[in-house]
Amino acid sequence: MAVSLLLRLVDADTPETVYAEPAGPAYRLTQSALAAPLAAGDLVRCARDSAGALQVVDVVEPTDAVLTVFAAAPGHAEALVALWTATGAGASRREGPVLVTTWPGVPMDAVAQQLNGDEDAGRGEWLLAAEPHERVRATQHDVDFGLG
Repeated sequence: MAVSLLLRLVDADTPETVYAEPAGPAYRLTQSALAAPLAAGDLVRCARDSAGALQVVDVVEPTDAVLTVFAAAPGHAEALVALWTATGAGASRREGPVLVTTWPGVPMDAVAQQLNGDEDAGRGEWLLAAEPHERVRATQHDVDFGLG
């Protein structure tokens, strides 16, 4: 059963809500975050904040997937998701033109080749890629892991 988690950000007044499923004493994200490099499948630890809401307080283990953020050109988002899914992408989360996508088991060079090709074809702009080693707590400079 999915639960909502708060992801507090260093430079934001309002936390982002992400969804996860309990996984023992931790939670496995069922969707990627929009404002920080946390991917669907990443394992996080949570605690109750002062209001009683579950808040992400640590990254236990990133999933073995590349996480990408791509701003789709107008009219291209749905086609990109279909194309990427056919070439090995996992879950994509869409917020307006922005696509946050996981690529489980796909090597970074293959992801880069795909997204560079999409950019070259005018289908949008590649904004970010984060491999698992880039999604550990020590690299999460935009996330406030302190309890609110």
